[in-house]
Amino acid sequence: MPDDLFGDRVPRAARKKTARRASETDLRTVSQRITDVARFEDLYRLAETLTSAPGPRRGRPPHYPPYVYLLFLALRGIHGSARYCAGDLQDPSVWTTIRGGVAHHLGADEAARLPETGPSRHQWQHAQRTLLIPRLEELGETFADLALAQALRQGLLPADARRSWSSPQRHQLIAGDGTVTRSPTLATTPYSVDPTTGEIRRHRVDPASSWQKEGGADRTGNNRHSTTPARTATDTDTEDNKNEEAMVLGSKFVVFSTRHRGYFRRVFLRYAHVPHNQPGGEASVALDLACAILDAADGCMGVLYDGALRGMHRDVIARRGRLLINKQHKGATPRYIRTLDFGHCRHELWSNSGRVHERAFLDDGTSTLIPLSVGKLERRANTHTHRWYHLLAIPCPRGPPPTPRIRRHHQHHRRTRPRPKRHRDRLPPRRKPPPDPRQHRRPPEPLRRPRRHRSRLLPTRPLPVEPPHDRLRRRSPKPRRPRLPPRPKRDQRSPLRRRPHLRRRPHRDSRPQPQPTRALPIMN
Repeated sequence: MPDDLFGDRVPRAARKKTARRASETDLRTVSQRITDVARFEDLYRLAETLTSAPGPRRGRPPHYPPYVYLLFLALRGIHGSARYCAGDLQDPSVWTTIRGGVAHHLGADEAARLPETGPSRHQWQHAQRTLLIPRLEELGETFADLALAQALRQGLLPADARRSWSSPQRHQLIAGDGTVTRSPTLATTPYSVDPTTGEIRRHRVDPASSWQKEGGADRTGNNRHSTTPARTATDTDTEDNKNEEAMVLGSKFVVFSTRHRGYFRRVFLRYAHVPHNQPGGEASVALDLACAILDAADGCMGVLYDGALRGMHRDVIARRGRLLINKQHKGATPRYIRTLDFGHCRHELWSNSGRVHERAFLDDGTSTLIPLSVGKLERRANTHTHRWYHLLAIPCPRGPPPTPRIRRHHQHHRRTRPRPKRHRDRLPPRRKPPPDPRQHRRPPEPLRRPRRHRSRLLPTRPLPVEPPHDRLRRRSPKPRRPRLPPRPKRDQRSPLRRRPHLRRRPHRDSRPQPQPTRALPIMN
């Protein structure tokens, strides 16, 4: 067991070259690769997904069966474009090789029913729109099952092999990465207007392409000042981390594969497209693919990825009992973990760059972080989850302290500063004295209820059943008062009437004037 499992990486010049140089026997020519594609059995199994049951109204049968277009798709990667692939399939010698592979798996009668030459480029484009793209999801699921079966046949991801969580082998891990495929056209708008002549020109536009970052550009760009201890000399400088942003117009895909030592041993397991407005970006798509592979392959011990996966993604894979080996993402600041107090010494532990460090104070009053060596990586299984621990070795000038265990993937604490130490010279809590037995009094006896006299009742006619509310109203000793409505709020109250003695006296001009009396005539 080495002294440190997660030490600094060896420089490239000092690394041992384990891979041998490729010889002439390891190389495959174009004709040999075409023969390998034609005799690959999984292509014909994958083509069974494209066969559909005939409907009630049968039309003209297709000129080529569905497996021919899958062969065309595989050969297009060898030639580089659909135009060169279609031109090569017009060669009688190349088409004879394809018919030989069909006869090897499907029989000579099926190979005899094929036309004299291969499909043209227009036939391929029509089959791509109407046959392959509508069933893309079904082809992807079938491809994942066939690829995993092929990896197991080649001895990759073995479930019964010896496992070492501190040093897993290459064929026991899966590796993933995101790549951007360049757009076939550089146009982003379907039409453009010539400013000189006013001519409207039409352009081909790839709807799935967008501007993507490539080349490990810094996604954070924020170097905020922090009050945490200074970083160690092993950390990379901020100037080295600032890479030039390479913007590429294309579509981003995430691909996972596994391989063994040697040439032509890699097997691609799964792939997925990353939309431009995907929540979580590349990391969320990569995490879904990795979890799907881990659930299907019991012999897979972990995942290899780049800095796109963060702590939250590591926690998901760690709870499944697997490893996630990747670089620490940029922009992470040191965080406080805990303080180990052994009486004669105290050690303050921090997490920095994915490792546990000890804070050491220097003579000039500053502090620095020293990485601690990890002696063992422990994995503990539970009913529904797994936990990981680092067995640390802390150097102490006052004697070797006990070896602590730090839980992995949960090192980031919410507090960025250590908690203050409690005072131990505090008096013990005051206890309540026991009661005096001489002052203990006997509790009074409970009142006895009067004995009920039983009397024989004569049979009578049963009374009608009363409603519950009437029964309670009759049995209640006091009449139940009606519940008053709630008192209105102050702003909802009606204005009070003015008192009569506080009323304002009317003006004298507005008072009613006495009318003059008229003399009435006396009637004789």
